Amino acid sequence: MTDHRAALRAALGDAGDVVENLTPEEAEQLLSLLRRAQTAQRRSLDSSIDQTLKVLPRFVRIPARSILFGK
Repeated sequence: MTDHRAALRAALGDAGDVVENLTPEEAEQLLSLLRRAQTAQRRSLDSSIDQTLKVLPRFVRIPARSILFGK
């Protein structure tokens, strides 16, 4: 069985005693919600970056992406 509290503490950093007051089920649910939110945020950011770079002409887009992100 995975210790969801330990994973949640690692994901949240300094959360104090709050995580210790959660039941295992609550810790699991909160960890799941946090991971889904992080995934959604990452996808949204990637989409925003792509949309922003699409307005640049192609000959500028490729070097701009390389300069900004090292890709």
